[in-house]
Amino acid sequence: MDSPYIAVARADEIQPGKFVKVVIEGRPYVVANADGRYYAVEDNCSHEDYPLSFGCLDGDRIKCSLHGSRFSLATGEPQDEPADAPIRTYRLAVEDGRIWIDPGSPAN
Repeated sequence: MDSPYIAVARADEIQPGKFVKVVIEGRPYVVANADGRYYAVEDNCSHEDYPLSFGCLDGDRIKCSLHGSRFSLATGEPQDEPADAPIRTYRLAVEDGRIWIDPGSPAN
């Protein structure tokens, strides 16, 4: 995979319904497997400056454990209050069993 993508994990390391936190150049991201589809989002709740990696997956959404807001992994849009702003999502590719993300510019 060519730049600007960076390899962050092996696809078989992230089982369906699970995620991993990865750090690229000091910035944290969540790479999630929602029913066999992979997503990359920023590891920060838009409501409070709190890591989403402390939360859990709920289908194709990630839930913040601080106040319960859930965000779409595909679009970053908040699904529940109190969050009212989206989180950043990132382009992701799976090639040769590896997961690659483009951390340079958000997809949304």
